[in-house]
Amino acid sequence: MKVYIAGKVTGEKIGDVFVKFAAASYQFQRKGHEVVNPLRITSQSWSWEKCMKVCINALTGCDAIFMLKDWKESKGAKFEHQTAEVCGIKIIYQK
Repeated sequence: MKVYIAGKVTGEKIGDVFVKFAAASYQFQRKGHEVVNPLRITSQSWSWEKCMKVCINALTGCDAIFMLKDWKESKGAKFEHQTAEVCGIKIIYQK
């Protein structure tokens, strides 16, 4: 299964964000899943809009999306969640 990780990035300490997304990625990788970590396919120098275009494109090629606990605090993650719903992508929520 190919899993996209979604959660709050904007306004967070970048080091904390990398740790949070890496931990989620590892959780799926150790079970043999392919993971799409948006921090690895975008650049901090890009605009939010450019990042979202790249992320939504990547998400639509995935089988599932993993929503980190803080996803409801993120404009981008809410958009990714909505995209997953519309596209019939399985949604998994962090406990």
